[in-house]
Amino acid sequence: MDVHGLHSCFASTLDANPNNRREAELQLNQASKAPGFISACLDIVLAQPLGTVQVSAAVYLKNKIVRNWEIEEYDRLNLIPEEEKAVFRERIIPSIIASSPQTRTHLISILQRIIIYDFPERWPNFLDITIQLLQSNDVQHVYAGAICLNEIAKSYKWRHSDTRRPLDRVIEVAFPLAIQISNSLLQEQNSNAGEIVHLLIKAYRSAINMELSPRLQDQANIVAWGTLFLQVVAKDVPLNTLPEDEEDREATPWWKAKKWAYRCLNRLFVKYGNSSSANDSTPEYKDFSKAFGTNFAPEILKAYLHQIQLWVGQNLWLSNPVLNCILEYFEQAVTIKSTWDILKPNVESLVSHVVFPLIRLTDEDLDLFENEPIEYIHKRIDIYFDDSPLPDVSATNFLVTLAEKRRRFTFNTILSFINSVVVAHQNNLNDEKSARQKEGALRMIGSLSHIILGKKSPVANMMEQFFVAYIFPDFQSQFGFLRVRACELLNRFSDAEFKDPNNISFIYTNVTSCLNDKYLPVQIEAALALQPLSRLDSIKNALSNNIQPVMEKLMSLSKQIDMDSLIGVMEEFVDVFSQQLAPFAVQLAEELRDQFLRLLGEMIEKSNTEADNIDSVDFGDYDEKSITATGILTTLSTLLLSLDHSPEIVAQIEHAILPVISAVLEHEQTEMYDDIFELIDSSSYCLKKITPNLWSILGLLHKTFKTSAIDFFQEILPVVENYVYYGADDFKTNPEYVRIFIDIVNTVFVSDDRMSVVDRTDVCRLIQTLLLNLRGSLDEYVQYFINISIGRLTSEKDVADRKQYLVNLINVTVNCIYYNPVLAFRTLEELGKTAYFFNLWFTNIENLSRVHDKKLSVIAIFSILSLPDDHIPQSIQPGLSQLLHGLVSILKTLPDAIQKREQLTKEFESDGNYYDSYDSLNTGDWDDEEEVDGEGDINDAENQEYVDFLAKEASRLEKKYDEDEDEYDDDIDEEPMYDSPLDKVNIFVVARDYFTGLQQVQARHALLGELNGDERSIVDSVIQQAFREEQQLQQQAQQQE
Repeated sequence: MDVHGLHSCFASTLDANPNNRREAELQLNQASKAPGFISACLDIVLAQPLGTVQVSAAVYLKNKIVRNWEIEEYDRLNLIPEEEKAVFRERIIPSIIASSPQTRTHLISILQRIIIYDFPERWPNFLDITIQLLQSNDVQHVYAGAICLNEIAKSYKWRHSDTRRPLDRVIEVAFPLAIQISNSLLQEQNSNAGEIVHLLIKAYRSAINMELSPRLQDQANIVAWGTLFLQVVAKDVPLNTLPEDEEDREATPWWKAKKWAYRCLNRLFVKYGNSSSANDSTPEYKDFSKAFGTNFAPEILKAYLHQIQLWVGQNLWLSNPVLNCILEYFEQAVTIKSTWDILKPNVESLVSHVVFPLIRLTDEDLDLFENEPIEYIHKRIDIYFDDSPLPDVSATNFLVTLAEKRRRFTFNTILSFINSVVVAHQNNLNDEKSARQKEGALRMIGSLSHIILGKKSPVANMMEQFFVAYIFPDFQSQFGFLRVRACELLNRFSDAEFKDPNNISFIYTNVTSCLNDKYLPVQIEAALALQPLSRLDSIKNALSNNIQPVMEKLMSLSKQIDMDSLIGVMEEFVDVFSQQLAPFAVQLAEELRDQFLRLLGEMIEKSNTEADNIDSVDFGDYDEKSITATGILTTLSTLLLSLDHSPEIVAQIEHAILPVISAVLEHEQTEMYDDIFELIDSSSYCLKKITPNLWSILGLLHKTFKTSAIDFFQEILPVVENYVYYGADDFKTNPEYVRIFIDIVNTVFVSDDRMSVVDRTDVCRLIQTLLLNLRGSLDEYVQYFINISIGRLTSEKDVADRKQYLVNLINVTVNCIYYNPVLAFRTLEELGKTAYFFNLWFTNIENLSRVHDKKLSVIAIFSILSLPDDHIPQSIQPGLSQLLHGLVSILKTLPDAIQKREQLTKEFESDGNYYDSYDSLNTGDWDDEEEVDGEGDINDAENQEYVDFLAKEASRLEKKYDEDEDEYDDDIDEEPMYDSPLDKVNIFVVARDYFTGLQQVQARHALLGELNGDERSIVDSVIQQAFREEQQLQQQAQQQE
């Protein structure tokens, strides 16, 4: 490839003229498909002198490798040829050594991608290359070796068991070298040494992320690595050699090395070495955790305490990540005796000189509060938890763990300290420093609210007096941050008992007043406080008279800042105050729509503009917007469901939010599909019809399902069923609608590589919905449905072992018989499967356990028995009496099935969230004391119970959605929320009428004579049941008159 020409092309992409840029980008796209492109790019990246062209080429090359080194089968045309890959692998490491810092980062990203796909199978000598580099006397080569080792380890960071076996060889041959090199560089202060040590320690951290191999559990290994980490932790890095800016300091090599040394020590303790969290699921670490907790954990804690003491005395600067690590370790150290004995004498000092200073507002916080309130909110109120929380969050976690796990020893000490700070402020109401201290103390007490209000708490009944004396006055404070904290505490202590009605009135008046405070953080915290406070009857009643302006304020706030918690407040208010909000509902929906479309537009724009540089995407910002947008969709669904008694308003809302539905589907926002399908479902359910608006998007729904939503069939099923159920008349006049639904059915059955047996089971339900609701309009598809049913029953592997799938396939053909028995028999006869099917049907009568199954079979059998003999195939005529016996046996079990379904429906309607059963876990209950005389190890059963709970959930979901279909759920459960026309059929009345009619047909009268005594008794009881139910209906009708 012409490297000079490619260089000119890259240069033109940086041209100020947009036309030149566009032309160059098209040329570059074309060139990227030509042989030799990636090597030519690498030549440009390494060319001198360094300029913007080299950096641009490095970014483009990185994106090319990321996207096209390995790709899906459907895009094989863009795959980089194997011969080019081999040449490129040989060049990439020398290129990293020769590259500039500006381009090296991109080349390392390229190396990472290649290792993921090619090591060790396609690049078996890569580890040998790494060893050679690490053994070199050239510092740049050693640095490159450290990069290689780190990238190897990183590629195994999230792998388990057998998938990480190649890492064992790396640990065996490369890690001893890593220790040796790191120890030799410890006395150095230069950045090259620090960077190498940082990379080698980071490699160790990746290697122990998911598992601690037996080699690394070896005591000699632990001592060697642990000693190295502690030496790095203790290494003196003179402050005068560091940048002034603290963020720049964190990024210096030796402080990065320190951060990863801390993280390694913490990982060893938290995941593998803390005996209090050891459990039966990790027996391989049981001995290690005991030895580590006894011999190593205390020494690490002493080292950490020494560092924190230097920091408290202002003799040492600590970066935020390091402070987080220290506090995380302290938190874990609370739970085992060997470390608690060391930590215990320091608790009072740690609370007052470490936790409290970190929790207090800083000068930077105050500047944000005044000048950048949105940033303040994200930092202090709407905290986004990631892998690197700010130290104030870690300090809070440590404080809460102290109070929970060592309550007898720490709780009064903590409360006394808080009280002393709060009381001291009473004498300095106008002093900002004192106000900031009080704010910090109040944050501490807020974090302990679940303990203070816990069952049998000795201090819970003191909180009303505390609020009146120390919190209520803050609503009039000159310091806005105290009003923020006052609202936040009312939120946290909303379950506290306020006996004086005047105090409750005071709370409502002041919190609603704070909605219009001059400071945005105060407004936000007041809005969040209203949500739990509204559950108090008196405040709920007051809010009901003022809900429209409150909702308008919430909408205004949500336009100023993207916060899913604000949307959550609105969602609850929409549900609770639906009657009061009805006149305002359409306007609210329109405002929510506009906000959603704004967020979606920003998300799409961000995704498009940053797609050319994958590493630059700010996923945190994207996720925040996505969460807020999803919250809006949930609120809109709640709004619709809360107004199901007002179809006119629902129709207007549906029209208003149609652009939301279209935008999500058109832009294939798959992460929102669950919510958008629920939104469509809610609208059609509330209206009990399919409006022109919803018909207008049917084509888009169909297209979406065929492309990006094929994996969401179970989520889209209620939507398409509603189309059939509520739009049956439109189907009958528009055959194109029917063809769309037939194509959906066909797509599920022909996409075995994408669709699971669960999907095929569910699409059988859709077929039944079509047959039951579109009677007389599907004649041309009866043969197709039976072919699917019989074809799968006779050919699909293990179908007989999947009872629910088996029954649903049987029901498809049974439904066809009920729909049109003559057409159905004609198809079965053509297939030569009539006798086969009837035998299969009646040998599975016991599996017809659901009310729907039983009703369908009963009504289908009556349809058969009502036919003239010449319309019934000869192959089953001798078995008509068996049909009748089967019919009676089904009728015998039907009453119990109906009763069971009614009970399940009641339970379903009264059931709360699936996870409510776990909510009983309350760490604040004072009866749940876990300590052993306040001194021993604490078995962290509560956390382990949660871990076990999650593990069970993961197992349940994996079983449900197992694509290999090896573990299919055999149980055939009732579907209380499935709407079927058969629900409206009183099967006892139908049976009575049929039996009466059969007695008038001579040929069938003889069949009735074949019933035995018990069977005739069942028939009599069915007839009597029919009369009873008719009488009940008549009585109800008379009462209504």
